[in-house]
Amino acid sequence: MNQQQSQKKNRKGERGSILAVASLSMLSLVLASGLAIDISHLYTAKAELQNAADAAALAGASQLSSTQGGIKQAVAEATKTLNKYNFGSNVTITSSNVTFASNLNGAYVSQAAAEASPASIRFVRVTLSPKPVGITFAALVLANPQNLNSQATAGLSVALSMNKFYTAYTFIESTSAPLVKGQTYTLVSKAGNDSSPSSYRVLSGPGGDKILTGTIHAYGYIGSSYSVANLASSEMCRYAKIGMNTRFGDYSVHPGANPTDHPPDTVTTENITYQQYENLQATSTASGMKNRRIMTLPIALNSTYNTGNRTVVANRLAAFFVKRKVGADCKLEVEYIDKPLAVPVGTYTPGQPQMTELSIPVLYK
Repeated sequence: MNQQQSQKKNRKGERGSILAVASLSMLSLVLASGLAIDISHLYTAKAELQNAADAAALAGASQLSSTQGGIKQAVAEATKTLNKYNFGSNVTITSSNVTFASNLNGAYVSQAAAEASPASIRFVRVTLSPKPVGITFAALVLANPQNLNSQATAGLSVALSMNKFYTAYTFIESTSAPLVKGQTYTLVSKAGNDSSPSSYRVLSGPGGDKILTGTIHAYGYIGSSYSVANLASSEMCRYAKIGMNTRFGDYSVHPGANPTDHPPDTVTTENITYQQYENLQATSTASGMKNRRIMTLPIALNSTYNTGNRTVVANRLAAFFVKRKVGADCKLEVEYIDKPLAVPVGTYTPGQPQMTELSIPVLYK
């Protein structure tokens, strides 16, 4: 009898011990699950902050043009509200978060310092201030909230060996007097079978169709052969007006065009320099498309012009700023940009000829 009572008491004690162990195990499981959720939350918020910094740095680098206006545009693009973090909170980026350098690992300076000496600036660094992220279970062992920060550096790539989306023109230069960077040129229209230098041509597109405005969806290389449209000088001029003047908001020669499908540039002031244009772009609030007045296209020596099949060989691909509309005189006035310029798409292949004026924005770290 006593033995049976003793066994019953032991079983009750065992049941109590199991209940206590189970409760502790359940509490530990809940705490572990909560800790995992908090840590996952922190990792997610950190990744979103890093994405915001990466996007801001790339946006800034895409505006670099070795000009004061380019620095201003870089800050304007980098400080836009981009990504979200911590489940919807805005990432606020100010000009003080954006710094500039000539070398990837060089000294990074403020916007004011970069504007004072913009010619060599090739890199943008965005450093986000600490952002608070709340935690629950992990607050038992970590401070609440946790402050997270991030940093990203982007810049212009090495000179490209291929450029995509070039403008549908070629400029013909003299073998004895090639175009010089930084200078302004007034180019005249010539027929497709005329190899005269100091002139421009409209290129032919796939299947012989003339591409009159916008970009050619093809790859541009130094040394590549390009086909010139089989047009008289007057027709070259007419297509030049169609392709260029809409960029100034003039649709009189191209009545089928409209500002929505063929937007003007944000700056349509004529007879200004590229430097003035960049500065005006940095402060312009006009509707339109930035950099519509900048063209990247193949330049060819007149000695490489085959007048029989109307082909030219690109001496290089380079960037030009269009200074004014094409008028009744059919002249195309452009400034040869002598600064590193970011283009939307391009690649670099070791060993291939490089286009020293053209780069793409790259996220470095």
